[in-house]
Amino acid sequence: MGEVHRQHGRSLSIGTVVGLPSAKDAKLASFFAQASVAALRIADPQCFRLDDKLLRLPKDPIGVRAWDYAPYLATTEDSDWGRQVVAAQRDVGANLLLTPGRALDPDDPQGSLDSLIREADDILAVMERGERLALNLTIPSRWLSGEALRNRLLDEILDQDQFDVLYVRTQWAQDKAFSPTEDAALLGGIKKLANLCQDEGKCLLMPQTGITGWLSLAHGASGYGIGLSGADQNFAEFVPRRGRKGQQRAQRYFESQMLHTVDRAAHTVVQSVPGYIECSCPYCPRLFGSEPWSHPFAALHHLFMMGALTAKVHEDSARGGRHGAVRRIVTSARRWTSGLPLGPSEVPRHLAAWDQGL
Repeated sequence: MGEVHRQHGRSLSIGTVVGLPSAKDAKLASFFAQASVAALRIADPQCFRLDDKLLRLPKDPIGVRAWDYAPYLATTEDSDWGRQVVAAQRDVGANLLLTPGRALDPDDPQGSLDSLIREADDILAVMERGERLALNLTIPSRWLSGEALRNRLLDEILDQDQFDVLYVRTQWAQDKAFSPTEDAALLGGIKKLANLCQDEGKCLLMPQTGITGWLSLAHGASGYGIGLSGADQNFAEFVPRRGRKGQQRAQRYFESQMLHTVDRAAHTVVQSVPGYIECSCPYCPRLFGSEPWSHPFAALHHLFMMGALTAKVHEDSARGGRHGAVRRIVTSARRWTSGLPLGPSEVPRHLAAWDQGL
């Protein structure tokens, strides 16, 4: 974060998010203290872990330690439960507080929306002076890809003048780790949500969206969430997979020129193509200068280059705003990748859907 801020701090703001159920309070507070360049500090309560009937989550989505780290997950019937959730965020030093963010039920849309807003209003009424509260929503992709559900959701957001910050986590299907969505209906829903927030002066933050969240900057989103793991890049529907015993971990590399993550072998092929631009991030010399492959350095490269891409959107926004800047980057990536000697699993299929949506 410090290196991204040093090189691109004039063109982007950095925030950091911790998951309250992932560690003890002291450790999370220490992390916030170390991340001094982060203007925004969010302690995500991750109450969606309670909603395994509405979301496709792994077995035992909370786990033994999480019950200990986030005791509010066991007290949902308490009359002051929402206040407990907010107090837990205060305790670790968050400067943007979130409502609990339970998953919205697509089979009971109005009932779940009404419950969400009642709970959020109750919390808003007891906020302390100087605090900011974001409306936290967790939704299966049907809420954005289906017209009827999407219209109901957008109408509800339009009515909530008391919330100027939205924190929207969306779960969708994913074929391969780190791969963004190419679902045109879902992309269209994200676009409409971001457009609405921009038109109404609301700040839309999209956690766990990775490069799909970066795309949403074109449509009016204010920020997106990314991290070191595939789960940080995409709140994907959980699908049980059998791992082969002794199978090595995939060696992935983010190609910013392609807006795509590829296998290391594919990187070697792409690197030899005329017009390839070598990465200048601080981590690639160490990543390619030694063996074995360093997954931490590969992840840091990915994070750094997403920061650079985000800054580029601001720096190139004079013509057509952020929409024009993102469109030019996506169009350039699609042209350059066309005809590259890549296997079917390495082709950035999402670029065609993105280009069309822009």
